[in-house]
Amino acid sequence: MTYGINTPGKIIAVHLSYPSRMQQRGREAALPSYFLKPSSSLAETGGTIERPAGTELLAFEGEIALVIGKPARWVTPEQGWSHVAQVTAANDFGLYDLRAADKGSNVRNKGGDGFTPIGPAAISTEGLGQGDFRVRTWVNGQLVQDDTSDTLKFPFGQLVADLSQHMTLETGDVILTGTPDGSSVVLPGD
Repeated sequence: MTYGINTPGKIIAVHLSYPSRMQQRGREAALPSYFLKPSSSLAETGGTIERPAGTELLAFEGEIALVIGKPARWVTPEQGWSHVAQVTAANDFGLYDLRAADKGSNVRNKGGDGFTPIGPAAISTEGLGQGDFRVRTWVNGQLVQDDTSDTLKFPFGQLVADLSQHMTLETGDVILTGTPDGSSVVLPGD
C-alpha cells in the first residue's frame, strides 16, 4: 500500500476532458487522448515537489482519480463505471517548460518523481454515480479550481470503456480524468 492506496500497475492520464479546460486552452477534443505516468511519479498528498534546475513553469492540475476495482477489457461505456471501485484526489503536476518538447507524450513534462500526489484516502464508488463528484484545488488557501464530474465531455464510464478497447485495465490501475480550468503555475513555497 502507498498512501492508503495500492501502488497501481498503470497510471493513465487524460489530456482534456473538462469543457472549461478546453475553452481555456482553445482546443476542442473530439475523442479522449491519453498519456502514461510512471509509478515513481506518485507522491503523498501534502509532500514537497522539487522543480528541476533549469525549469520555471511547474503547474498544478487538480484531478479526480479513478481506481479500477475489477479488470476491464472490451467493456461498453454503460459498463465502464461498474469497473471503478474507488475515487480519490490527485494532482497532475507538469513542467510547462517541457510541454512542447514532449509533443503530447508528457514523459519529461509530467513523469517526474513526486509529480502525482494522490489521496490521502479513497472513496468507495458504491451507491454513487459517475457525475456525483467535485474537484477543487486550493493554492495558498485560495480556491483556484472548482468543477464537477457531471460536466465532463468524456464521462468516467466512457474513459474506462475507451481505454479497455486498447489494453486491459487491471485492479488497482489509476486513471487521472483531466483537470478543469484554473490550472496555473506555482512558485517555490506555494
